[in-house]
Parts: sequence; C-alpha cells; structure tokens
Amino acid sequence: MMKKYPLIKIVRGKKYYLKLTPAQRYQHFILMTTFIFLILTGFPLKFHYYPWAKVMINMFGGLQVTTVIHRICGVTMVGLFFFHWYYLFRNLYVYYIRPSIRSNSFSFKGLFKFIYHSPMFPRGKDLKDVVDFLKYAFFITDEKPKHERFHWREKFDYWAVFWGIPLLGLTGLILWFETEATKILPGWALNISFIAHSDEALLAASVILIWHMYNAHVNYDKFPMSPLFLTGYLPEEIMKHEYYLEWQRLNELAEKHPELVLDIDTYKIKKEREMEEQYKAYMEYLDVEIKKDTNEA
Repeated sequence: MMKKYPLIKIVRGKKYYLKLTPAQRYQHFILMTTFIFLILTGFPLKFHYYPWAKVMINMFGGLQVTTVIHRICGVTMVGLFFFHWYYLFRNLYVYYIRPSIRSNSFSFKGLFKFIYHSPMFPRGKDLKDVVDFLKYAFFITDEKPKHERFHWREKFDYWAVFWGIPLLGLTGLILWFETEATKILPGWALNISFIAHSDEALLAASVILIWHMYNAHVNYDKFPMSPLFLTGYLPEEIMKHEYYLEWQRLNELAEKHPELVLDIDTYKIKKEREMEEQYKAYMEYLDVEIKKDTNEA
C-alpha cells in the first residue's frame, strides 16, 4: 500500500498527508451515495400524502419505482456493512495474525492490544480529548486537544453506523416482507418496525446533515469542503491543526523512510526528461535507419 499510495505527497511545494486509503474512500462513497438516495426516497414514501412528497415520488418515476430504488439502496448499504466486517477481519489477519503466527509471537493479549490501538477503536485518550475540548470550548484553557489519525467526533460517526444499519436493515426487511414476517412475529412487531425504521432514519439524517457535515466540511478550517473524501489526502495546514499527533507521526516516518514521500513536481520533471531522452534516442534511431536505406538505394 505504501509504495502505491505515499504517506506524504508534495504538489507545488505543498504537503498533503494520507488519511484514507482508496479502499476506505470507495466504501465511504458507496455509503454516502446509498444514504442520500435512501433519504430522498424514504421520507417521500413515509409522507406520500403531502404535496412535496408527491413531487419527489414523481421525480423518481412514480411510487413503485421509488420503492424499488429505496430497497436496492437499502440492500446495497447492508451489503456494504457486511463487506466492511470482512475488510476489518482481513486487515486484522494480514497485519497481525499472519505475521505473528509466522514469527511464533501470536497471543490473544497481543491481538486485543492490536485492536485497541487501531485507528478507529475508542480509547481512553478519546475521553480525555472530549474533556479537553469542553475545557477549550468553555474558555477554561487556551489549548485544544491534540488528535491522532481519527478524533472522537469521527469515531462517533463511525460507530453509529454499527448499530444504525442493523436496526434499519432488520426493520426494513420486516416491512418489506410483512406477510412472511407476521407468520413468525406478532402483529405489533410491524408497528414497532415502522416506528423504529422511520425514527432511526430521521436520527441518522439529522446526525449526518448537521453533526457530520459541520465537522467534515462546514467547519471554519475546512469550509467549503474537505478534499479528504475525494483524494484521501489532507493539506498540511488542516492536518497540523486538526490531527497534530498524526501529522507529527507521519513526518517522523518520512524522515526515517524518505521513500514514503512522493514529490509530484520532481516526479513530473523526471518523467518529462525520460520522455525527452527516449524521444531523442528514437529520432537518432530513425535518422540512422533513413541514412541506411538511402545508402542502400
């Protein structure tokens, strides 16, 4: 991964730091896309008797088409949820289990320690960061908490998905196959499913549109939009301001391993020179071949 995706890229003298790998960006894109379409189709279906909902439903092609789109997006999101579990266990196997077994150093204590120190796992430091943030917000201190690769607000967004999607998926499945569901479950399960599904969707939409959008994009240091979800990299000013410890760690790694840094400008100049040399060599070859053909003639 490090060879293909450098930890630090330098473009026009400006540093950009890797924060999301391509696999993580692709998963985020699928989650973002399905979530948007679920919101745009779900609430019009619930409030279909209002004029604005009828406009939305007609925009998607009618009630039946809107329902199909909603279900396709729901199945895709649940599928992504299971894929992400596979992604987590695969990384756990590749980066700890397999190397530790090969070196005869595997232990459950080491396994739990590896999981605990993974970037998205909640730790004691996150609680300390929340306290430090409150102190900063209420002017008790002038020093902001120094974050690692992911701070507590991002972890809140991340782990909310782990209880939101199962709840939405299960209740959505019951509402989708209500006849079959009532053969197993009592009738009141449909009512609970309808309430839980719509209320959880409203909560998720509120959290994403207010909490997540502000922290990820509208915040004063990232406005109007963070490039992270598009490129996977953050510019140095945001990285240093928002993730100081991660910025420090990546710089220390870059000093020890310069090959992890890619200077795009130098790389382009090098490639241009190589192409020029290849072009000159090819022209010299053609010139020799032309003279040879001329002499033979």
